[in-house]
Amino acid sequence: MSSEQLPSHSQDVERIRDIIFGSQMRDYSQRFEVVERDLARLQGEIDRLTEQLAEQDSDQTKKLQALRRDMRQADDDLRNELRETAQRLSTEKVQRIDLGRLFLELGNHLTEGRSVGDLLENLVGGEREPGREQ
Repeated sequence: MSSEQLPSHSQDVERIRDIIFGSQMRDYSQRFEVVERDLARLQGEIDRLTEQLAEQDSDQTKKLQALRRDMRQADDDLRNELRETAQRLSTEKVQRIDLGRLFLELGNHLTEGRSVGDLLENLVGGEREPGREQ
């Protein structure tokens, strides 16, 4: 074989290979490109959802902190009101029967699931409005 025949022989082998495997290789190549595009799209969607989840987590954390702060403040306010009421009751030397009624009313409020703050508000409001039934 001469050197001129080798390139032609090599080209013939490539042509035969392209005829036999060419369509399969092009098909695999196209499928691979589709899979790569799908993976890139899915990765983008995962990144977007991850960012959205992080934002929601941050928002929920802020809301939870605000709720805890509000609960602590409400608890402190209620404790202060109870202390003030207890102080006022002790300084005013409330009669035993009035104190008994107060405890009964407090027990009723707690049993019925009503707010102790409402009871305190009614008591304070009742002191301002003489003649009002409690």
